Amino acid sequence: MTLAGRPFTKMSGGGNDFIVFDNRDRWFPRDGAVDLVARLCRSGLGVGADAVLLLEDDPGSDFRMVYYNADGGEAPMCGNGALCIARYARLEAIVPEESMRFATGSGLFHAHADPASPAVTLWLVPPRDLTLRYVELEKPPYLRVGFLDTSTPHVVALVDDVGAHDVTGEGSRLRRDPRWDPPGTNVNFVATSGRHRLRMRTYERGVEAETLSCGTGATASAILTYLWGLTEPPVTVETTGGIPLTVDFAPPDDPDTLPADVRLTGEARVVYRGTLDEI
Repeated sequence: MTLAGRPFTKMSGGGNDFIVFDNRDRWFPRDGAVDLVARLCRSGLGVGADAVLLLEDDPGSDFRMVYYNADGGEAPMCGNGALCIARYARLEAIVPEESMRFATGSGLFHAHADPASPAVTLWLVPPRDLTLRYVELEKPPYLRVGFLDTSTPHVVALVDDVGAHDVTGEGSRLRRDPRWDPPGTNVNFVATSGRHRLRMRTYERGVEAETLSCGTGATASAILTYLWGLTEPPVTVETTGGIPLTVDFAPPDDPDTLPADVRLTGEARVVYRGTLDEI
C-alpha cells in the first residue's frame, strides 16, 4: 500500500510531539507498523516525532487511541498523547461534545477538550503497583526512589539538582534495571520547589532518550512526592519543554490506599497539518 497523499496532523502535547492519523477506515498498515513508525518518527528522514497516534472506531466508546513509540513498538497508553488525541477528536468533529470517553490499551479514559482552547483535562485510570521506596537505591544523588504505574510504568527519583543530572546515562541504566526489565520502565528525575511545584526530566522507554515532557510521568511524580510528604495537590510539574502540566487528585482517607480521581491537565497544540509523499 502506498501512503502518498495520506493526511496527518502534527501535534504537541506538553512538549511531546506526535503524528496523528485518522484510522477509522483502517488504512494504516498495522502489520508493518514497526518499520513504518520508525521511519515516520525519525527526524531528517521522516516527519519527526516522539510517537504516532492512530484514532480508530471503538464499539464501546467514542473512539480508540492506538499508540506507537518512536522505535515502532506499540505501547498501551501515553498521557500527553491522550491530551492530543482528545483535542484532535474535537477539532475534527469526530466527537460531538467537549466531554468524551475513549479506549486505550490501559483501559477507558475520560477527557474534556474545548476546540477553542489548547487546554485539555484527562481523567486517568486508578494508579497501581506502588513501591513507595527502594531504600537500596537511595544513595547520592538519590534522596528517594519509588515506582508507580499510572497506566504506564514509572520510576521516580528525587534529586537536589535535576538540571545538572545525567538523565541520559542514569535514565538508560535505571530503565533496564533487572527490577523492571523486561519490559523496562520510564524514569523521571524530579526536584521539589514548594508544596505545589516540581521540576521533572524524563527518560522514556521506546524513545530511548530524554523527552521534553511526559504526562503519565508527571502524574507518577506528583503522586509519589505527595506520598513522600513533600507535595500536595494540585501539583504543577515543570518539564524540559517549558510547558507545565498540572496534576490533581483526591488525597486518600486511608493512608494505605492510593489517591483517587486523578486528573492531568496540559496543552495539546496543532503544530501543522500535511500529507505524506515519499516516505
